[in-house]
Order: sequence, then C-alpha cells, then structure tokens
Amino acid sequence: MAGVEISRDLLSQFSVLGAVRTAIKFPVRSGVPENRYAPVGGLSTCKYEENYSPAAVVSEALKLGSIPTELRGCYDGSPDALLLPLPSDLKRATITQSNTGANLVGTAQQELIEALRPSPLLESLGVLMPQDLTGGTCQLVGMDAAAPSAWYADGAGPAAPGIGSTLGLELKARTLLSVTEISYQALHQVSDRAESMLLNDLLSGVRSGLEAAVFAGTGAPQPTGVINTVGVQTVSYGAASPTRAQLLSQLDQLAAVDVDLAAVQWVVHPRMAVKLYSVVDAASRPIYDGQTMLGLPVKVSSSCPATKVIVGDWRQCAVPIFGRLEIARAGALGVIRADGAERYRALVLADVGLLRPAAFSVGTATS
Repeated sequence: MAGVEISRDLLSQFSVLGAVRTAIKFPVRSGVPENRYAPVGGLSTCKYEENYSPAAVVSEALKLGSIPTELRGCYDGSPDALLLPLPSDLKRATITQSNTGANLVGTAQQELIEALRPSPLLESLGVLMPQDLTGGTCQLVGMDAAAPSAWYADGAGPAAPGIGSTLGLELKARTLLSVTEISYQALHQVSDRAESMLLNDLLSGVRSGLEAAVFAGTGAPQPTGVINTVGVQTVSYGAASPTRAQLLSQLDQLAAVDVDLAAVQWVVHPRMAVKLYSVVDAASRPIYDGQTMLGLPVKVSSSCPATKVIVGDWRQCAVPIFGRLEIARAGALGVIRADGAERYRALVLADVGLLRPAAFSVGTATS
C-alpha cells in the first residue's frame, strides 16, 4: 500500500466497533477544551490518552502513504464513519464490450480497490501475473529452452536473426464475476465483521475462479487451462492413483525438453492428495509427506480436477490482469430485494496462457 507499513500487533488490535464506541464517548468538539489536559474528542493516535484508538493510527498511516481517501476510509466525526481502509460507498464502474475483449472505462463514480491480491496460490506457484494492463489484449514473449545458445567459428553466424525459437502469446481480457449476498441485519449492524466477511466471500470467488481457469479452463467462455492446452505432455495412470514410476515419468517428460526441474511444482486436488499418501518407493517409504513429493513442492487445491496430477514450471504460465479488481454493490445495478438483503459483486478481467506448454505434464487417473 504505497510503502505503508503497519505492524501485525497494531492490526490485531484494530477494531471498527471499538473505534465507534470510543468516538461516541469522546465526540469531536470545536475550539479548545475547558480543561487543556482533557482529551480533545474524537480518536487519538497517542496510546497514553484515554481516547486512543488503533483505527486512528491506521487511518493516519494510510494518509501519510498517500492512499486515496476513498480507499482508506476516514473519520469525519460521526460514530458510524467507516474506519477500515476500504471504500465507504462501493459504486459501479461503467463496463463496455469491444471485439478485443472487455475493459473498464473509468467514470467520476468509479471506485476500485487496488491492494487486493487476486490469487496467493498462483503467486506462490510462480505464475506470471502482470497487473493493470490496458487495451483489452496483451502480447507476451518467451524463449524456448531447446536452443538458447550456440558457438560459431570466426566470420560465421546463424542464418536466422536469433538463436533459439521465440514464443509469442496473445491474450485477451475475459470477464470473471464473483457474487455474494449479505442480509440487511448483518450489513447494518455496528461491527467490523460484516465488511471483512463480505470481502472474504467475494475474493474467495475471484481466487477459485482464477485457479480453476488456470488448472482446467475449457476455453469457452473461460480461458483455456493447463489440462486443455495443446502441447501439454500427458501420462495415463490406468488406475485410481499413480505409481512412483508413473510420477517419475512425468518428470522425465519435463527433463527431456530442458525444463528447470528445480523450479517445478506439483498441483493436486485434496482427494488425489489423500491417494498420494499410499504411493511408496521400493523400500515401502511414502514419497509424499503432505508438503513435498519426490523432493518437489506440492500445492493442494480443490480447483484442480480430482483425477489429475499437474506438474510443471509455473513461471511458464501467464495470468494477465486487465485494469484492477472492482467491487460494486448490485443495488447500483437496480437489483433490490424485498427483504433488504444486498448483493455485491467483484469483477476482474483476466486471461490464461502457457508460454511453453511442454513445460507441463498432466497425469490422469481413472477415478
């Protein structure tokens, strides 16, 4: 957040409910108090004063970090002021469609949350995730590892302009939506829990949507994921779970095309992870310990198909994010429920592409 550092200890004390109660007890007053040693009212950033609130410290830190007011929230003297670093009023941005994909068009009412991470799991895998792209399309270029260098005699050189083969990839913005509802009672109670629950629900949908597209997207309307990309290497297990030899054969496939095995990681579904505990080596020792398999990291995700075991260099996977994650209240779209509940939605424009499909191997079980 623009270089702002807020300690974990301070954030653990942060409570909008506590801040509101403190603000009610010490309302903002104009002028100099009769007792100059008494609290001036409102919230204080000094922990030795009676009206101290961690919320005020967070607010001041965000101000110093040049975080826009609509993103940080602020205390305006009223007990119901929003003190979280989130927009106090989530509004809808204008969305347009063109033949190059969807794109965000900014308006005076558009409010975006910038600091939200689309998918920590994909980031931990090393997936390339360029942010804030514009124009609806993007071009990504990589280098095939088949012939990265060569020696030549004096006066001689390659016939082609370069050494090795250049890989080009064009990706387009595709629309991913995450929708959740929150009841009237929960939305209007004086608590800092409602907003965090709302954001958790929305971001959970965004993350699961992105991860499902990366691992198993079919290409219509979602992007084309790893298991459906032409050129990805495959192994058929012929049983409900793989053997050690079959898993090693997947690594052999990657080694044969000069994939950096030190950067390779496995991805499996929770059900497949349970099966992997029964796979042993020649000395009956398990090859999977819950974190690594055959010496390489394993990530477990319910977004991965249950019968698949994916392994590869995830740095060869790209998930460009066009614009920024937008969160809007569906009430602005004219959707009003009789019971007072409100619907919110998160929108992100993204695509998925593999720079080197051969850098991935997919094993398939029978069930």
